[in-house]
Amino acid sequence: MDNLFDDIGKRMPYRESGEYVDNLIDATTDRAIQQQAMARRSRLRGLIAASAAAVAVLIVSLSISLFNGKSTQQAAMTGQGPLDEFLNTLSDEEAAQLTYYEIDEIPEY
Repeated sequence: MDNLFDDIGKRMPYRESGEYVDNLIDATTDRAIQQQAMARRSRLRGLIAASAAAVAVLIVSLSISLFNGKSTQQAAMTGQGPLDEFLNTLSDEEAAQLTYYEIDEIPEY
């Protein structure tokens, strides 16, 4: 290809000095290094944010499970669950009828 330009007598329309090319390479290298450092910081921030979110979810789930566990323990200690409360409201006749209650067929809807 170079021979073609030499044969016709044409040359490239732009010429760059060696100093310009060196400055361009240095500036590009510095920019690439800065971008790589920014990408590392960005990944680190993302990792920190994800870790913080995981810890928050863990704390909330533990708090909920502890709260539910205490209410279950309190009901077990008092012996008054929902079924106990219902049975305590029944009269003697209603309680006797529970023994004979049968479902012949489960209806399908």
